[in-house]
Amino acid sequence: MQVADRWHLMENASRAFLDAVRESMRQVRTVIGAATINPKLLTNAERLQYEGYLRREETNAAILALSKNEVPSSRSCARRAIAGSWYGR
Repeated sequence: MQVADRWHLMENASRAFLDAVRESMRQVRTVIGAATINPKLLTNAERLQYEGYLRREETNAAILALSKNEVPSSRSCARRAIAGSWYGR
């Protein structure tokens, strides 16, 4: 026979609920239409992920802007230097 007290039952139920919510936060935000995220409502781990996402978005936007202005990226510069087709060569 297994016996559990009320505290452990509530602790286990709370942990299971929070785990389920954390696993489905993306779907929850989609359903409620939260296109903008309030960083004050995020956990530390979620905030770090969100900040990393924002940095990647900024970097991608900058790279796209440079490519539209025909400024070569470091990768394309390296490829041209290796191939010997640098500007004017």
